[in-house]
Amino acid sequence: MSTIAPSSLSRIDAVEVVSLRGLLPNGVSEYMAAAKDARRVRITGTEAQRIAELWRTLPEGEEMRCHIPPFGLRFFAGDDLVCEASICWRCNNIFGQAGADEVFFEFDGSLAPSRALLKACENALVEVAVE
Repeated sequence: MSTIAPSSLSRIDAVEVVSLRGLLPNGVSEYMAAAKDARRVRITGTEAQRIAELWRTLPEGEEMRCHIPPFGLRFFAGDDLVCEASICWRCNNIFGQAGADEVFFEFDGSLAPSRALLKACENALVEVAVE
């Protein structure tokens, strides 16, 4: 199994923004598996493409060591899950899976692309709560 970065995300048609708040998995790489029944919103079209592009352009950085992610993302091409990962803006790291490959990435959560991705995730779940 190899480790891949967000920049390698292939073409997608949809993204799910998943709330990970309150989950207590056995390890940092298990957030997305623990979130199978978590609150989520599926996004398609222009906004899905914008979130995917923000994901692909996350700037490299250094991690801390808490991993308390408020959100996870699941990227789809048609009905196929392409990639899923939990994202922590406190410790600046991502853990997940892309097929048989592991996703791990240390990013700079203070820079504009990272903040824009956080805002897009927050907005997606706020809109679903209001509906």
